[in-house]
Amino acid sequence: MIAGRIAVFAGPSLPPADRPPDARFEWLPPVTAGDLLRLLDRPPAIVCLIDGFFDRSPAPWHKEIMALTAHRVVVFGAASMGALRAAELHELGMIGVGAIFRAYRLGLLTGDDEVACLHAPGELGWTALTVPMVEVRATLAAAVRARALAAAAARHLRALIHDIHFTVRDWAMIERVSVGSALVTPDGFELLRSLYTPIKRMDAVACLSSAAAWDEQQVLRPPPPWTCYLDALAREVCAAATARSASTRAKNDSPAPRENG
Repeated sequence: MIAGRIAVFAGPSLPPADRPPDARFEWLPPVTAGDLLRLLDRPPAIVCLIDGFFDRSPAPWHKEIMALTAHRVVVFGAASMGALRAAELHELGMIGVGAIFRAYRLGLLTGDDEVACLHAPGELGWTALTVPMVEVRATLAAAVRARALAAAAARHLRALIHDIHFTVRDWAMIERVSVGSALVTPDGFELLRSLYTPIKRMDAVACLSSAAAWDEQQVLRPPPPWTCYLDALAREVCAAATARSASTRAKNDSPAPRENG
């Protein structure tokens, strides 16, 4: 087992209530562009890439991951953004874990909207507010296996639900479409919802287990080409770190507040 810290980028796929109490895990918010380059100042032994932003913020670059593996950091990916990047980089040293990663790697899933969901901010526990399509698929499959839904009806429902934009695909909208199509009754929908399969959380937990048990030395990988674009991103990371440091110093140097009186 490799000693050292394991940096985990997680949000709605693995909210705080579901996180294992392992002191090696350093919990970080969903990853965005530049966050992986920041780790190069003090590289962890392992990175678990689970959740990331891709809509309101730029997604992490592939070359950031390649820069980490070139420093012998073991990088795992699963569940959401991590599954996407692992499917793209598994031949270049990134390690994918879970059913979602395998589906992307095999081309059974292609769109990034499959794992997308709206969620609350970190202060509110990253709670998912909509249902990602991969979990709709897994739930429908569970319903077919339980003989609660015919395979043909499940395929029809899957197509209807897939047409709902991920930003409004919550349980109320799914029920409206499902019952409105007459493919399930209201009682049938409640049964379907009781079979909800949180496959993103399941894959995220499997990723952490794989990382915690990892006992192999990372193969030394070549660094990515250091292009002008990667150089610009590195400068942005450095500037942001300098700004944060200056802000912290200013706060520490300011006089302590006094009570009136």
